[in-house]
Amino acid sequence: MTDPSRIVRAVAGALVVGVALGFLTQYLQGELPGNWNTLANSGVVWVIVAFMVTAAWRLPTGWSALIGFITLFGALTGYYVSARFIEGVTSSASTMAVWVLAALVGGPVFGVAGTWWSEDGAVRSTGTWLSSGGESDRAEARLWHLSRSVVAVALLSAVLLAEGIHFLWRVENKHASGRLELIAAVLAPLSLAHSSRDRVTGFLLLIPLGLLGVAAYGLLDMLLAA
Repeated sequence: MTDPSRIVRAVAGALVVGVALGFLTQYLQGELPGNWNTLANSGVVWVIVAFMVTAAWRLPTGWSALIGFITLFGALTGYYVSARFIEGVTSSASTMAVWVLAALVGGPVFGVAGTWWSEDGAVRSTGTWLSSGGESDRAEARLWHLSRSVVAVALLSAVLLAEGIHFLWRVENKHASGRLELIAAVLAPLSLAHSSRDRVTGFLLLIPLGLLGVAAYGLLDMLLAA
């Protein structure tokens, strides 16, 4: 059973980190040079922070999903409060609703991913990847190795790939930041995977997950333009 005081600390910590992230985002948008200020308001940066927060706490899946959402909701709160009361800029209710919806999806997904990665779940493709347990010597020899930590790294890499493509394709004069994210998408499995076999599987998952991410960015653009 999870210690309730640990849950309270995790919730409070996620909220503080999220609000600080929102304020920092608003500040850096005005400080970074033109080709790089897009990164200050990057969805990838926000979900990476949610990933890192839950990776640090290693809570059960349900709590990790909640902590991920709280981190992103705190970031939205910090961003819009600083925009309104420091910069004097207001946003429409529909725009804020779209970003809250994005936090409801992205927060839990990357919150759970952070915990999966930190725990290095021993779930293999020989059975169901939602269950845990041992695996046979034959399975150990296979190149394909689907575990929770592999899926977590692939998700992180895929969102970097998707936003990098989005910057290159849809955002004018922001191609340097887009190229940087594409490089990071390749480096993520290399640096975060726990074994060579995990790296191979991570790269294989990157293609379908990256395409899904590109579609998600397209949907987000449509919602914001509506």
